[in-house]
Amino acid sequence: MEKRYAAAALSLSLAALLTACTSSASHDEQMEYRRKMTQRGAELHALKEGGGDREECYAAYENIYGGLQDHDAPHVGNYDEKVELLKKGEGLFIESCVNGTPSPVSAQSEPASPSAPPASRATT
Repeated sequence: MEKRYAAAALSLSLAALLTACTSSASHDEQMEYRRKMTQRGAELHALKEGGGDREECYAAYENIYGGLQDHDAPHVGNYDEKVELLKKGEGLFIESCVNGTPSPVSAQSEPASPSAPPASRATT
């Protein structure tokens, strides 16, 4: 009888773990990540005293974040969604690095996860 309870407890634990691992970052978490990347790009521009061109900013992004291996990004549902989010973050970082000011992050930007409704469909 104890073996059944142990097996049931283990099954529930594994189910909870799998659910936690597959949950995707909210739209707000993704937007915060994008804002953070724009701020970091602008900060790098200031550190370089005049910034640099796109190639220099891209090289800096690759050196700092290792390309699409950024561990600061929120978790999204699958690999393709994560790549999409990281590419958006990369583009914002580079643009902000070149310009010296945080690039605007549109509130209407769609989340990387297609399961979340777009901000433009807000109901009143």
